[in-house]
Amino acid sequence: MKNKAILVSFIALFAIVLTLNAVMAVDFATINEVEFDDVSIVGLTWAGFASEEVEVEVEFTAEDTVSDVRVKVYIEGYRDEVSEITSRFNIVDGSKYVKRFVIRLPSTLDLDDNPEDLSLIIRMSAKGEDSFEESYAIKMQKDSYSLNFLSIEAVQKAVAGDVIALDVVVENNGDESLENIYVRASIPELGVSKRVYVGDLLADGEESDDDNDNDDDATSKRIYLTLPRDTIPGIYDIEVEAYNYDTGISAKKTIAVGGVDSSILPAITSKSISVGEETIYSVVIVNPSDRMVVYIITPEESKGLIVDVAEPIVTVPADSSRTVKIRVKATESADEGTHLIVVNVNSESGLVKQVSLTANVEDTGRTDTVFVLTVILAIIFVVLLIVLIVLLTKKPAETEEFGETSYY
Repeated sequence: MKNKAILVSFIALFAIVLTLNAVMAVDFATINEVEFDDVSIVGLTWAGFASEEVEVEVEFTAEDTVSDVRVKVYIEGYRDEVSEITSRFNIVDGSKYVKRFVIRLPSTLDLDDNPEDLSLIIRMSAKGEDSFEESYAIKMQKDSYSLNFLSIEAVQKAVAGDVIALDVVVENNGDESLENIYVRASIPELGVSKRVYVGDLLADGEESDDDNDNDDDATSKRIYLTLPRDTIPGIYDIEVEAYNYDTGISAKKTIAVGGVDSSILPAITSKSISVGEETIYSVVIVNPSDRMVVYIITPEESKGLIVDVAEPIVTVPADSSRTVKIRVKATESADEGTHLIVVNVNSESGLVKQVSLTANVEDTGRTDTVFVLTVILAIIFVVLLIVLIVLLTKKPAETEEFGETSYY
């Protein structure tokens, strides 16, 4: 019996020691005030709206001098993380500190109920110290009028002149039904815009009446945008908006626009030509795209040469080709040697390719003149040589002697 009394006394003493330790244990800081947008929420339940950005201010007093202190503000359990944390800093015993944060409250998509209760948690940690937390009640509400994009699907690459399709799924995630909703897609840099009518969308969980054709809180629409044929290749923003007279939402997608994918194939790139004569080059333009393309062929100036394109504007149907004839004539002022001929092939979106051709100019006219003169001089020389030979080989005539005639 005595042993049992000793055991009970020992247990009671141990419990008292633990209780005293718990009472004596003091956190390294005390949170004095927590404010949402300059309004204290200590001891209150704050009303917050979905996706709202709020400024959170935490004021606390240091109960000890410690280092590497961090303050974290967060809300757990939602798809999009709601969390902000400070960098490390030191605190001095007895001093007051204020840390400010900006957080975005959970979206309507994260809320199962309207309203929904959640907790904002303030967590403080420090080097060599036990972390501690305090929580504050928030009652989350959906916006009365709110739209949301569930998805926006569009191609990421296109070619100037293409027609691109955007599939947009828009949802009413507010607490009230929405009427006469429109969706608009645009590319401001290109001056392209298109709007479609969506109609009415019910609130989540709302039942339609007999007069409402649309008994859903979400619907999908397809929008077509035509890229101008002269669009300069680059990256462009596609702006998508859903709106009615009560609310609206916008989002962005990007698209890479490239030039027309064409092949320019000169059959023969080098030819010889005489002064005063002309030759013809053939250039094949291949359009592998799925739409018709108009090409403009412009030759650059080449000294001493006349360059002419038979069809300066050529229309090539989708997935086909055309042959363009380029005529080159060497004028009397053309120098002998190799001449570079540059031909620019442009589409609606700009330069497609520069075609380089060469012409070897030969001055055959001047060569023929020298040859004729040489022949003439040779003939003259031969004639003179024959005359000289004849003169040298001709015998002289005998001289007739005159004297007295004797008849005896």
